[in-house]
Amino acid sequence: MALVTIDNGQLAVAVETTGAELQSLKTSDGAEWLWQGDPAVWSGRAPILFPVVGRTPDGFITVGGVKFAIGNHGFARSSIFSVVDQTSGSVRLRILDSAATWKSFPFAFSLDLVFVLEGGTLVTRAEVKNTGTQAMPFSFGFHPAFQWPLPGGEGKPHWLTLADGEEPPTHRLGEHLVLAPAIEPSMFVNGRYQPRAQDFERDAIIIEKIVSPSAVFGVDGGPQIEVGWQGLSSLGIWQKPGAPYLCIEPWQGLPPWVGGSVALEDRPGGVTLAAGATRTFTMTVTPKVA
Repeated sequence: MALVTIDNGQLAVAVETTGAELQSLKTSDGAEWLWQGDPAVWSGRAPILFPVVGRTPDGFITVGGVKFAIGNHGFARSSIFSVVDQTSGSVRLRILDSAATWKSFPFAFSLDLVFVLEGGTLVTRAEVKNTGTQAMPFSFGFHPAFQWPLPGGEGKPHWLTLADGEEPPTHRLGEHLVLAPAIEPSMFVNGRYQPRAQDFERDAIIIEKIVSPSAVFGVDGGPQIEVGWQGLSSLGIWQKPGAPYLCIEPWQGLPPWVGGSVALEDRPGGVTLAAGATRTFTMTVTPKVA
């Protein structure tokens, strides 16, 4: 394990080579915007979800009818990434398929995570390449957890606001924490939602098809953090009830439906990548100090 740091004077970022996981996001005033993890609550900070998003019922998927053991959210979050390139304001990390990954995911691939500081914004780009000769089904997701309350927002109501003012319907997780088919009313009114701990007693709030390209979490007239996404069609919102963080998770792919297929190629929202092709997923994070 090793920590890689980048800094442009406006943002200072630390990334762990295990999982290519963001560990710290600080503004120039020294404030920490990322949840710092707590093994007694949830040790994650910003895991990378690949090649599945969400639960794998009974601990396996099938590909072409053949069973493969794989854990929840896949193996990228526990894989050791190599540092391919680094400057003062950017770093590129990579994993490749191996004998270990073939036991869970029978495809040749490369996965790059590129972190770039652009002014006051952290741009994180994931590049998935099918380096094999057969079509490759997979899902991908970001899973960052932000401080709740945000720095300087203690004791003040926090809102989550979607850029397009939409009121998207939601899904919740059902038996075995896989996706319940029932469509539930939107948590948002005119694009705004005030998260409450009790909202997460049924685990994540899942928007299957998100229209907005970004969301802002924070205090009206106070500290806020803007999360944007490109190439990702779903959004998860999650907190372990009462814990001091909120996860805002752009995804491409979802858990399987309750009672549905465990085939990787059937997971809702998943991608099938042609041999030799690359798919890019981008997330931007911009802290806004009051």
